Amino acid sequence: MKRLAFVLGVVIFFAGCTHALRVTNEHAFNPSPVKTSDPVKIGFLPTEDKLVNSVIEEIALSTSVKEVKKNCAMSSGIEADYIAGLSESMKFRASGQNFFITFPGFIIFAHSLFGYKYYIDIDTNSKLFEPNGKTLSEVVITTPYEIRYTSFARGAVSSLIGWFTLGLGALDIIPGAIFASSYDDRATYEFIEKVRPSYRAYVSSKVLEQIAGVRKTAASGHISFKMDPVVIGDEISKESANSVGNRMFAVHVMKIENGRFVPYVDIQREMPETALQLLNKITQQEGPTDSYNVRDILLSFGISDTQFLKDLAGVNIYSMKDNKMDKLFEGGILFSWLNRADIYQ
Repeated sequence: MKRLAFVLGVVIFFAGCTHALRVTNEHAFNPSPVKTSDPVKIGFLPTEDKLVNSVIEEIALSTSVKEVKKNCAMSSGIEADYIAGLSESMKFRASGQNFFITFPGFIIFAHSLFGYKYYIDIDTNSKLFEPNGKTLSEVVITTPYEIRYTSFARGAVSSLIGWFTLGLGALDIIPGAIFASSYDDRATYEFIEKVRPSYRAYVSSKVLEQIAGVRKTAASGHISFKMDPVVIGDEISKESANSVGNRMFAVHVMKIENGRFVPYVDIQREMPETALQLLNKITQQEGPTDSYNVRDILLSFGISDTQFLKDLAGVNIYSMKDNKMDKLFEGGILFSWLNRADIYQ
């Protein structure tokens, strides 16, 4: 009887070392319904990624899509309206809360009750091409997930060190510091399986939004442009595409939400002569970038300062020059404009 009680005690003890994986913020990635003007045929470049393939499967179910073809090659003569390339990358982080969950949290088995907290950011790169290979659009879809999870290994370490060492488990400070600074790789496989339904629904809706935007731009008679990555500081991570045309500008406005830059306005607009001259002066540093000039630029782009800018303290304007972003006007919210390369010659 004593042996049975001991065995049961051991089983209960170790059962209290784990916490099943939970995704705590899936509600933040609700897909929005998207419908293109006419159903489209899409060919997708080859991929072995499970999450990416789930997105392709979801897109194939959309009423906005007439046909989906997988494992397509660029410029292969495939019959499609667009060729799409999807890829994803993950970044893993641990929360500082994990220290306190370990110590003194081991006393109430906090690692089992609440689970250790981790962050997994998935950046999905979506490129849209014409069948001949010409780039039409490129966007990065970010899904920053938060999870709660305690593996048996970390839970057992916390429990054993906390309850079976001298000094009231003070040695749990050591694993506490480790768990607060390092992600537990054991969560990854289960995370991918758990998050797949919300990921495929959300990302597929964003890809369809991208396609709808390209079709709308084409219908308006303007040439499509490549959306640039968020620029922080004076460097840019990849070569930007210039808009074309005599006075055509591609305008990308970003705003800050929860510490992240998110797309706010993406437009193309023909610049009037006065605004074009003003931009030339600013670029060549022949004129001051006072508030009147900046407001004139905003209005020239068709962006009302009352739309979201009560004043200009929250605006950054960047210009591309020699594959670098030169800061012309400094504020808080990122506002980037790209004009023809010959302006800088």
